[in-house]
Amino acid sequence: DRAMIPLGSCTMKLNAAAEMMPVSWPSVANLHPFAPAGHSGGYRAIIADLEAWLSEITGFDAVTLQPNAGSQGEYAGLLAIRGYHRARGEGHRTVCLIPSSAHGTNPASAAMAGMSVVVVRCTEDGNIDVEDLKAKAAEHSKDLAALMFTYP
Repeated sequence: DRAMIPLGSCTMKLNAAAEMMPVSWPSVANLHPFAPAGHSGGYRAIIADLEAWLSEITGFDAVTLQPNAGSQGEYAGLLAIRGYHRARGEGHRTVCLIPSSAHGTNPASAAMAGMSVVVVRCTEDGNIDVEDLKAKAAEHSKDLAALMFTYP
């Protein structure tokens, strides 16, 4: 908890050191990426359980735990949103509302996913300007695909 947290690891800053300890245990941390399937049964069981729990909690048919990185997750989520709108015959929905306080990966991910970024103002204390959000959502309602608000 005294080391630098690199850029792009926003959610890692919210994890207590006690929650991160198991990741450093040799029995957990040192599985070789090319280990035989017979050596990774415990990992696969943990992953399968987590996916099942997340599916149950969210009501989704399935979830993915990949990619792990925040910016990759943003991009994957935005691609899923684009696919959803296209599947419904609403491929024109390409506007993504993003606050002015957003991390730089947010508009970059939206642009890479083929979306047009519309910036939502923030208040002096860093919160979303709700009135500006309402106005921008109304203005772009026919083409609105997503709202991208990241916490923290």
